[in-house]
Amino acid sequence: MRRVAPFLVSVLLLGLPACAAQPEESTEVALTAFLDNDVTAERKSAVEQRLRSMPSVEKVAFETREQVYERQKEDFKDNPELLASLKPEDVPELLHATVTDVRIAEAVELVMAEVDGVDDVTLRAADVDPLPSRIGIVVRLTSSATGEQRTAVEQAVRALPNVKSVEFENRDAAYERLRQRCRDKGDLATQLRPQMAHESWRFVAPLDKKGAGLSDLMKLGGVDGVLLVPVAML
Repeated sequence: MRRVAPFLVSVLLLGLPACAAQPEESTEVALTAFLDNDVTAERKSAVEQRLRSMPSVEKVAFETREQVYERQKEDFKDNPELLASLKPEDVPELLHATVTDVRIAEAVELVMAEVDGVDDVTLRAADVDPLPSRIGIVVRLTSSATGEQRTAVEQAVRALPNVKSVEFENRDAAYERLRQRCRDKGDLATQLRPQMAHESWRFVAPLDKKGAGLSDLMKLGGVDGVLLVPVAML
């Protein structure tokens, strides 16, 4: 996740309006699957069909490498630092989709990340107008995070301004939470395996242009990724 998360955070924060009257919570999650650079046409089709078969998944759309590059150049035209790190050869082909049930979006993400031909999958809160005043944050830890790194991440999370409902979730608890949520979603629960789950810090934060230090969290050792999701997904 860490490879793409900074771009997602920046896009969301840069797109915020000056004010958001009568904000509403997002009830959908945007999912993006990053395809392997050497993925074949046959495998690409298989990945798309697998995604379409997932429960509560709608609006599946493919985006070519050229389309992604041109869109990101436009997205980051006012952010030279991000734009400088963007190279055409590094841009992957993407599959986009909407998960209409926020409770199982994370399970869909984790299962799709294991599909052959998929390099990475990430989630973010789907766009709503106006944007909500708060957002759910998931700070995932790497399996190799040291005790020192874990302490540093916890301190950084707790130091963020105006955060609420800060909780740590270990891998076993994450798997059990997702398994329970998927019980009535066909065979999604059986596709989910314990080793797919992540340890994470999960909390609610205000959504504003300053980003409340979220970009700094991504730079910490032991952090695998930072997701900005609907509060209901936590």
